[in-house]
Amino acid sequence: MTQAFIPGRKFPDISITGRACALNCEYCRAKYLDLMEHAVTPKQLYDTIKYLVRKGAKGILISGGFDPNGRLPIEPFLPVIREVKKKYNIVISVHAGLVDKNLAQKLRDHGIDIVDYELIVDPIVISKVKHLNKKPEDFIKSYEVLINHGPPYVAPHIPIGFNYGRIVKEYEAIDIVKDYNPYVTVFLVFIPTKNTPMENTNPPRINEIVNVLKCARQRISGEIALGCMRPWTMKHTLDEIVCRERLVDRIVNPLRRIIKKYGLETINACCSIPKEYLHLFIE
Repeated sequence: MTQAFIPGRKFPDISITGRACALNCEYCRAKYLDLMEHAVTPKQLYDTIKYLVRKGAKGILISGGFDPNGRLPIEPFLPVIREVKKKYNIVISVHAGLVDKNLAQKLRDHGIDIVDYELIVDPIVISKVKHLNKKPEDFIKSYEVLINHGPPYVAPHIPIGFNYGRIVKEYEAIDIVKDYNPYVTVFLVFIPTKNTPMENTNPPRINEIVNVLKCARQRISGEIALGCMRPWTMKHTLDEIVCRERLVDRIVNPLRRIIKKYGLETINACCSIPKEYLHLFIE
């Protein structure tokens, strides 16, 4: 049965770079960092997590802007992450970006449970949209390193339509992911965001998105999630289709009528939470 995931008080997100991001991607320009809690020093991170735990947090997503090499500058924060993990025993998820073996091992050794990893195999998205001097092979290698040396759970995220609204390399990404048997694969849909260079770019058509999800359902053995990033304007139709046709096991922030119509169980967490932790986030 499809589950509805509603992040919020029990699973807040924190930007360790505040509003700063060296990449300034064409679709974002750091706008989404404004929506997060900000903690730009290790002490601020400790104090913020302490406050959020007192407010009811059972898990934390640590994210932020990336450096010019596509990495989250997380290393100075790792001792604090280990400390709060030991003290509060919360679930910790990280958007780490690209990693090498050394960083992957550090993420594991400092108590991080989950890495949410955006797997991008479209060279246009990498270079023109995300402004990175990297290749698809770099993203694939980083994914492999995380699986072999990183935290116990790695959740690949496959973006849909980030090549200026076109479906180009999404099916190739599915074929790459399926060989690693992930416990969950998360799909994100491009949102035209105001005051960004791509604000007037149309997202993919709903039938195109549905076809990608159908392919994923057929080829990937683990659970499929439709993540929090998708245009509000298509929720009425897209959410209805994916729930009716059972194309996804997890859907983030669906419309209330969808939750009621399909009797979706509600989980107050990010959609990449492993099954063993779900009981912490059920009301």
